[in-house]
Formats: sequence, C-alpha cells, structure tokens
Amino acid sequence: MSGGHWQYSGARLGNALYEISEDPDVCTRWPAVGSLCAALAYALYGAERAMDWDLSGDAHIEDDGAFQDAFVWSVLEAAMKLAPDRLFPRGKWGTIQAVQQRHDEQVPGGPWGETG
Repeated sequence: MSGGHWQYSGARLGNALYEISEDPDVCTRWPAVGSLCAALAYALYGAERAMDWDLSGDAHIEDDGAFQDAFVWSVLEAAMKLAPDRLFPRGKWGTIQAVQQRHDEQVPGGPWGETG
C-alpha cells in the first residue's frame, strides 16, 4: 500500500495554510499570523505524511511518543519565534533557548522519529 490513508489531505491542508500566509491582506494586517500559518503548513504536512506512511506500511514511526513530542515541538518552536517579545515576561530568546535545550536533551533522533 502506498500512502493516501486520508486521501492525501496533508498536502491540501498545507497548501491552504500556505495560501493564507501569502494573502496580501494577511501579510499587511496580520503578518505574524501569516508567518505562523506558513510554519504550520510545513509542520502539519510533515506529520501527516509520516503518519500516512506509517499507517500505509511504507515506513514505520519507531516511537509514537517521540513522534508526538517532535511534532508539538515544531509547532511550539515556530510559535515562540514568531510571537512578539512582550509575551515573554522573562525575555523571549532566553526562554526559547531554555526550551530548546530541554528539547535537545529529551528528544533523540530525527525530526519525526520515524524509521524507514
């Protein structure tokens, strides 16, 4: 079996989010939202593809917990980097670096935790 568990919805979802991110009104009025949509497009498509391949038997996610952690981390990291400094009362980049260090210590392997 080769992919298509959800009728290739990851690509459609990613394309829709990317289209929102490129909309001129979004870029003008809500640039951070647009940038986050673009980041989510990449993260969601990657996660959907890895899960699809796993469920279809084309590849195998070795550790479901690590896979979930890697996905949540990719969304969290993108959101933190795009968030305004005022949302980080103890400093934006110090907070991000502390979270990155914790992540690096706890999440071994590749970005999606799959083996093929």
